Amino acid sequence: QPGQRDALASMAHDDARVPYDVAVERAVDVGLRRACYGALAGGASAFIFLRGPRARVAALAFGVGVGVGSAYEDAQRAFANVK
Repeated sequence: QPGQRDALASMAHDDARVPYDVAVERAVDVGLRRACYGALAGGASAFIFLRGPRARVAALAFGVGVGVGSAYEDAQRAFANVK
């Protein structure tokens, strides 16, 4: 039914606008979570594949950087929809 689709589309558009404090809370939560996941992934791969301590630290830092970069991109999208 066309009327129902329009109502659902308008609800989805209204839900896309979030208050500033909610966007900040989500950005911090996602940032910490993805940084930890990146550190775990980088640390695990460094422990398995690399021998030297400098190489392991580099792989760990790369994993954290990937996680933080991903969170930054997500935060930019979240703050684009702030009221």
